[in-house]
Amino acid sequence: MQEVLGRTLSEKRVKKGIPISRASRDLLIKKEQLEALETGDWESLPEPAFVRGFIKNYGDYLNLDTDHLLALYRREYDAAKHPSANLKRLKLKRFVITPTTTVTAASIFVVGLFVFYLLAQYFSIISSPKLDVFTPPADTTTAAPVIRIDGKTEPGATVAVNGDFAPVDQEGNFQYQYTLKDGQNIIEIIAAKHLSPKSKVTRIVRLSR
Repeated sequence: MQEVLGRTLSEKRVKKGIPISRASRDLLIKKEQLEALETGDWESLPEPAFVRGFIKNYGDYLNLDTDHLLALYRREYDAAKHPSANLKRLKLKRFVITPTTTVTAASIFVVGLFVFYLLAQYFSIISSPKLDVFTPPADTTTAAPVIRIDGKTEPGATVAVNGDFAPVDQEGNFQYQYTLKDGQNIIEIIAAKHLSPKSKVTRIVRLSR
C-alpha cells in the first residue's frame, strides 16, 4: 500500500498514545487543522506555506522525518484541485451578494451623493456666476442716445447695469436699455448669485452727435 501523509501522521500519533486534542494544545494548532492533515482534507487548510509549517512541527512532535513528510505532501497536494479554505472564503466574499453588503453599498452610495451635493453647493458658492455681454461691443462709438445691452448669465443670478437692476429670465438672458451721456460712457455690468463672488464686464461707449 502506498504511503500517505495523513495516515502516517495519524498512525504515529495513535501509536504514541497522544489524543489529537492534546497534540493541538501542545502544538498550538487547531484540532480541526490537525484532523484535516490526517485525513488529507486540503481544502479545509490554509495556504501551502502554512500547511508545510504545520507538517514540519507535527512531524518533529511525533519524531518523524519531516523531509519525507514534506515530500509526501508535495506528491499528494495539487493546488489546482484543492484551493485552500482562505482562498475559497475570499472568492465567496468577492462574489456573494448578501443583505449586509447591499445595505453597505446603498449607504455608501447615499453618502457619496450627499458629499457630491455638498461639494457642488460649495463650488457654486466660491465660483462667480458666468456673465456674457453680447452687445454693445467692448469699445464702440455711436450717435444713438440710447443703446440696448444684451447678455446672458446663470439662471438665478441677478444683473445690475451701473447699479440699476436688469430683468433676467429663467434661462439667464437679460436686456437693458441704457441712456448715454455725451462723450465717453463707462458701463459696468455686474452679475451676482447668493454668496458667490461677483462677475463684472465693462463696456466703453462714446456718444458722438
